Amino acid sequence: MDHSSLKEKESESSVTTYQVDPTYKIDPVAEAKLRRKLDLLLLPVATLCYTFVFLTILYKIDLTIFDGQNIGNARSAGLVADLGLHTYDFNIGTSLFYLMYLICEIPFALLIKRVGFWLVPLSIVLFGIVTLCTAFIHDRGGFYATRIVLGMAEAITMPGLSYLLTRYYRRHELTSRVGCFMLVAAGCAGGFGGLLAAGLLSVDHIGSRKSWENIFLVEGIITTGFGLLLFFIFPTDPEHTRLFNEEERQLAMARLYVDQPAIKDTKEEISGSLVKRGLLDVTTIACCWLYIVDNCSVQGLGIFLPSILKTNYPDASTIRIQLLVVPIYVTAGAVALLVTIACIRFRVHWPFSLSGGLLTIIGYSIWISTDASSAKARYAACFLNMTGGFINGPVVLGWAAANASPDTLRAMVGAVVTGIGGIGSIAGVWAYVATDAGSGYHKGNSFNLAMAASLCVTAIGLFLYQKRENVHRAKGGRDYRLEKGDVEMLGNLHPSFKFIH
Repeated sequence: MDHSSLKEKESESSVTTYQVDPTYKIDPVAEAKLRRKLDLLLLPVATLCYTFVFLTILYKIDLTIFDGQNIGNARSAGLVADLGLHTYDFNIGTSLFYLMYLICEIPFALLIKRVGFWLVPLSIVLFGIVTLCTAFIHDRGGFYATRIVLGMAEAITMPGLSYLLTRYYRRHELTSRVGCFMLVAAGCAGGFGGLLAAGLLSVDHIGSRKSWENIFLVEGIITTGFGLLLFFIFPTDPEHTRLFNEEERQLAMARLYVDQPAIKDTKEEISGSLVKRGLLDVTTIACCWLYIVDNCSVQGLGIFLPSILKTNYPDASTIRIQLLVVPIYVTAGAVALLVTIACIRFRVHWPFSLSGGLLTIIGYSIWISTDASSAKARYAACFLNMTGGFINGPVVLGWAAANASPDTLRAMVGAVVTGIGGIGSIAGVWAYVATDAGSGYHKGNSFNLAMAASLCVTAIGLFLYQKRENVHRAKGGRDYRLEKGDVEMLGNLHPSFKFIH
């Protein structure tokens, strides 16, 4: 791992200084060995980061460590009553989290490109401290404040991890790695978070803390400790990392060059025109909508899953509800991980995104067409809904990242897709309101059914656009771009750049 000094971290720049011999040829055997090394050393660190983030944000699947997961668990354990939250206060606090996430993510992504990846460990420490402080809040003002700070911290973690993977992996390798750090993390956070919450809720007191406060206290301590450890082991840029010897570094940098047509450097200066392209790229815009739709389901279902299950099993204890959550997350994570592996094996995204949308449609249709007497069918529907959502999260993010170039767009794509995708998280939170609990959250389920249908249409549309564009470029229809100069900045606009749809 990286035991990087402060001097090394300061040497990271938004511009590449390492040059690869233009006659260098990539050895497939050496490349496979390097890829295995990355999978064994870099990927587990990214996965652990996301596990901690996921547990902290909102009892769901999206991001940094014990708070998210905790909010859902703590909500069913009495947090709302103890803090004196009114009918919509929980929804407002959660919306504030995603609003700050949306506002801060793109600026932080560009800041990470400029100053380096050490900001990611810093965000994990911040997550831990705020989670720990949540155990000591007493009113809704404290609840709102912790949500806001957590949103800012999350705005560093997700784009940082996404950008890190684009600096180490080639385009066609990204989706399964994004899937690994998102899905293994989400499955572990969902499963472990539920078990840990059940265990902590069975403990009367930890010092002066009790009930839901125990969850935030313990998870905050664990997260803070892990964040401090990350300062010593979190990877820097491949240009500087101690993870590689010189031969491996040359190969790693060559992999970045071969994946992006005509570039002179793997990290160019940030410019206004590139930032504009990062925001207005067709693939990125389409993936933003796909991520918004997916978040409507995943975030809403994830945050309110314990409450939804309570309507399904009204006589179940709080601890039993927590335990019922565990297999849903584990199953969804395992299935979705296999799907992301299939994405890189077949080098396609759209059929798997479409399949996730169809699973979601089936799941919500079951909830809408049944009543409280069909508890088993509704519980099975939760598996379908969560699995469909888990599939589209990494597939959509991988789809966008695999087609982003040059480096500024790569740095931005994770932030733009997940940041704007936060709109879906806000909508998902308001799709499930306490006043609709008596109907089994019929309005929220109907809303997500309609959104899932739009996901299927968008996935097919993006596939058709990229396929048509690839054919057009193969016929020379975009060669005129080579005559305009700044060819090294074309990236995914270059005529030889082929979309991975």
